[in-house]
Amino acid sequence: MCETSYTERFWEALSDGRFLIHTCNDCEERFFPPAPVCPSCHSWSVDWIESNGTGELYSFTRQHATADGFPDEIVAGVVELDEGPRLLTAIDEAYADLVLGDRVRVEPREYPHNYDRGCRSEYPFFAATTIDGDE
Repeated sequence: MCETSYTERFWEALSDGRFLIHTCNDCEERFFPPAPVCPSCHSWSVDWIESNGTGELYSFTRQHATADGFPDEIVAGVVELDEGPRLLTAIDEAYADLVLGDRVRVEPREYPHNYDRGCRSEYPFFAATTIDGDE
């Protein structure tokens, strides 16, 4: 078991193709990354809910110089999910093709880099791709 066993349910759901976020039972704040305490009201009364993984591209950038084991250019961005929270994620699109406000979907992906993830090595990671506005 990993040191961060609290997130195990998130990683297992991701392996099943589902994306989980947290919701606070007291203030109804929805948040990511997973944590046992609400970042808004500090309540311990939090539950997992399933997100549809869709949202808007809030910001994005590209990294030209990376560590060994990573591709030379990485596109990353912040996605504001329809359920409310924002999350930092890899973007599986060309930097030049992205526009702020693009509709995106965050989905499980095999971890593409040659980097030791320790106890998470058997789990997928996640990345965002653009989708049609009708989805």
